[in-house]
Amino acid sequence: MRNRTVTVAAIATLVSALVLASGLSTAEATRTVKIASHITIKSNELTFSGRVRSSNAACRGDRKVTLYRKQSQVLGSTTTNSSGSWKIAASGSAGISLGRFYAKVKQRSEGTAGTIYVCKVAKSKPIPFRSLRP
Repeated sequence: MRNRTVTVAAIATLVSALVLASGLSTAEATRTVKIASHITIKSNELTFSGRVRSSNAACRGDRKVTLYRKQSQVLGSTTTNSSGSWKIAASGSAGISLGRFYAKVKQRSEGTAGTIYVCKVAKSKPIPFRSLRP
């Protein structure tokens, strides 16, 4: 009877170790999916606008966009709507017509149940100031 108790205890210990090991490997198996983003920019005097595009709709809406004047001077920021559109009205005009501008969309990560989705950062091409006046 004593040998049977030792055998059952050994099997129970082995099964517990296997369950624990499989549970740890599942927890460690976090998967990261990186999704490319692209951002466009255009201007109409001091109003800049554009769109964040991505193959995944979740990477278009609710993204933080920051408008910069070359040399990394921040002119404003906003959040995209559900279709990825954004608009920023830059304030001030001292020397602004001499500048070049670009927009940058911030990286965003979301994750559930072991999979993390990363909407990658994107930067637009720089554009010059455009005036409507002749």
